[in-house]
Amino acid sequence: MALFKNKFDTLFFGFLISIILVFLFFRTLNSPWHKFIAGDGFGYYTYLPATYIYNDTDYSFKWFNKIYKANYVYESFPNPEDNFLVAYNNKRINKYYQGLSYIWLPFFGAAHLVAKFFNYPADGFSQPYQLFIGFASIFYLIIGLVYLRKIIYKLFQNNLASTLTPIAIFYGTYLYYYSINLNSQSHTYSFVFFTLFIYHLLCFFEAESKLRPLIFTALFFVIAVCIRPLNGLIILTVPAFMPTSFFKQPFRLGKIKWFDSFLISILIGALINQFMIMYIQTHSLFPYTYSNERFYFNKSKFIDALFGYNMGLFTYVPLAFISLFGIIYLAIQKKIILPFVLFAVIFLYSSWWYWPITSRGIIDFYPILAICLAALINKLSNQKKLLIVLLVFICLSVFYYLFKNMQKQKGILDESITYKEVFWRNFFRTKKANMFLIPPSSIIKQINYNLDFESSYFNKEVLSQINHTGKNSILIVKENSFCRIFDCMYPILFNEKGNKKIRLSFWSYFTPAINKTHIFIQFFDKNHLLIKEYPFYLSESDIFYNMWDYKEFGIDLSEDVLNLKQSIDKIEFSIWNVEGKQNLYIDDFKAEFILTDNSYSILK
Repeated sequence: MALFKNKFDTLFFGFLISIILVFLFFRTLNSPWHKFIAGDGFGYYTYLPATYIYNDTDYSFKWFNKIYKANYVYESFPNPEDNFLVAYNNKRINKYYQGLSYIWLPFFGAAHLVAKFFNYPADGFSQPYQLFIGFASIFYLIIGLVYLRKIIYKLFQNNLASTLTPIAIFYGTYLYYYSINLNSQSHTYSFVFFTLFIYHLLCFFEAESKLRPLIFTALFFVIAVCIRPLNGLIILTVPAFMPTSFFKQPFRLGKIKWFDSFLISILIGALINQFMIMYIQTHSLFPYTYSNERFYFNKSKFIDALFGYNMGLFTYVPLAFISLFGIIYLAIQKKIILPFVLFAVIFLYSSWWYWPITSRGIIDFYPILAICLAALINKLSNQKKLLIVLLVFICLSVFYYLFKNMQKQKGILDESITYKEVFWRNFFRTKKANMFLIPPSSIIKQINYNLDFESSYFNKEVLSQINHTGKNSILIVKENSFCRIFDCMYPILFNEKGNKKIRLSFWSYFTPAINKTHIFIQFFDKNHLLIKEYPFYLSESDIFYNMWDYKEFGIDLSEDVLNLKQSIDKIEFSIWNVEGKQNLYIDDFKAEFILTDNSYSILK
């Protein structure tokens, strides 16, 4: 314990250890379905094997597809190169930048040695390379959080604020998910290098000899920009940290030492390499590599990015909203520019064609959010009752975010198209949900059929008084194991223009030992011959016993069905209690025929 100056040091050290434990416990290290190098990470990472393994001097990446198929069991794209290659002036280029490959280089080198020593394929994507990129994300994250604590202490000289803020920012925001699960995405790394930039910027303004802090500041800025050019916006925060007397004091750089020269050479080398690779690929020093993607400032989703039910910042990260109250105290300290920069970045990202990127793009700028939160904690530190209230709200916000993150991972909420009804219906749900989501805003027309099984139309022999609402439900058991719940004519609605969807939903009550249930949407002709069938299968993981649970299924009508619409006489909805040994109760059945536009789809 002598290593720690106070209880806050001990607490912070325990927090850093908890990150490592969470990573090892929750992140599968050897899953063929959840690799460390994936998604956008392919684009950032492939520069390393291209340069050091495949001697791909023109960065054509013709080797990639073969290596991908040797190491991955799934395909996000039919052509794996499409993960990162885009068309640019009649050729294919890597649209991602090189910054992450710089900071991954030591880990890549170590992985290459391990692969050769332990007889793994030294192809750049086998298990050692995957693991070392995963370890790299945690290594840099810890550095970022340590320096975030240093920044806050420099600004406020408050141990509580400097210790609690990094903990809350990690566990209470998207930084948690992207650091632990998406280890080759750029956002955690941008957060780290923004933090290092701000810390050394503060050192630059404080130091008498300013050369080395200036070099470090410039170096971390360059690396951040090399990761994502949009990261250059962090330069807008400089005036917030500049002391009012800065231009009145003498400016002393000091002598250049060998270490300073070394840092300058790294900085210049990074820039040269960045421009060189861009020029080799595009024959331009300043290419726009996202060639078919753009901003739509006149269609910004700014409000949705803050309050939307699918991925609104304040909706899922209430800690961000709490942090805004620190703006009052930042204004007193002349750092009011920080939240303005934050909101400007949110507006910018929310104007991108794929505006949901806002939720993760803003991770890069979390140091600003952290400073706002720390300002609030610092101000209330001497007001015990208010501080306790604040700490309670921070804890609740952290648990709330972690709960919503769990819901997204289990498919209870969908970050792309969750809407109001789904959000509130599943607000406290902890188990897997069956859903077929259609945002109400996209619906042009619809026809609904609701069955509550209360009318005399239904055979009393199949009714039960165990119900979700009303007095009756349908009992599906051995004597009635395959039950046709409802049938109707092919809807005239589907002759109109639009996307045609059918959704069925019901409340179910499963008694124990039911392991399989099948649901069917079937199309029949006038002779009751089956034309087309869409089955849905419930297994043990979908079945929850002795409780009423909401189930929802649906289909987008395929062209082959639409071409047969003249032959279709009836559409039937059926449920099969496969083994039929135990009771299955169905209530509040609903069949919907829906015509939609494409407004819910996020397209380029």
